[in-house]
Amino acid sequence: MFRLFKLKPPHGWSAVAWELTIVTLGVLIALAAQQVVESIHERGEARDAGQAIRGELEHNMALLRSRADKKPCVDARLAELQALIDSAGASGGAIKTPNWVGRPQFWTMQMSRWQATSQAGRAALVPADELALYGGMYSYMANVNAAMADEQEDWARLRSLEHLGRLTPEMQFQLTSTLQQARYINWRMNVWTKQLRSLFDQLHLRVVVVRNIPPSRSACVPMNTPREQAVRESNSYPGDEP
Repeated sequence: MFRLFKLKPPHGWSAVAWELTIVTLGVLIALAAQQVVESIHERGEARDAGQAIRGELEHNMALLRSRADKKPCVDARLAELQALIDSAGASGGAIKTPNWVGRPQFWTMQMSRWQATSQAGRAALVPADELALYGGMYSYMANVNAAMADEQEDWARLRSLEHLGRLTPEMQFQLTSTLQQARYINWRMNVWTKQLRSLFDQLHLRVVVVRNIPPSRSACVPMNTPREQAVRESNSYPGDEP
C-alpha cells in the first residue's frame, strides 16, 4: 500500500524562506488572475464600444446614401432656379412664379454613441488605428451637420420665389448669391460623402437600410406641381414642408 507523505514545515530561516515563497506565489497567482479578468473585461468593453460606434456610423451612412440618391434632382433644381432668376433680366424683372421649389434631403448625423463612449473612456480601449478611422468619420459628419443646416437656410430663401412675380436687380443679385452658396454646399456634401465612403470601406462597415424614415423627394417634384400635391409626392407629412 502507498503511504501518504506529509510535508513538514521547515524550521528556522528555512521556515521563513518557505513561508515567504508561498506568500509570494499566492500574490503572483492572484495578480495574474486579476489581470486575466481585467483583460477579459476590457476586451468585452472594447467590443461593446466598437459595436455601438459601428452601428451609429452604419445608420448615418444609410442616411447619406439616401441623400446622394436624390443628388441628380438637386443638381437639376439648382439649374432650373438659376435659369428662372436669369430670366428676370430679359423680361424687365417678370418671372414665371413656380408653384414649388422644394429642398434637398435633410438628415441629422447621429453622434450620441460616439460622445457617450468617448466621455466614458471606453473609446480608448478600441485599437488605435481603428479609433483614428472612427474619429475621421465623425469629424466629417460634424461638418455635414453644420453644412446641411446652412443649406436649409439657403433653400428657405430660394423658396421665396414661390411668392414673387417680379425680381428687382437687387433681388436678382441676392437670390443668385444664395443659389451659388447652395450650389457650393451641395458640392461639398458630395465630396464629404465620397471621403466618408472611403473610410467606411476601410472599416468594413455594413451597408444597412433605414426603412422607418422615407427619403424626401422634395427636390424631385416638378416646379409646376400644385403645392398640396407636391407635399404628398415629397414623402412629407401634410403641412410639414415649409
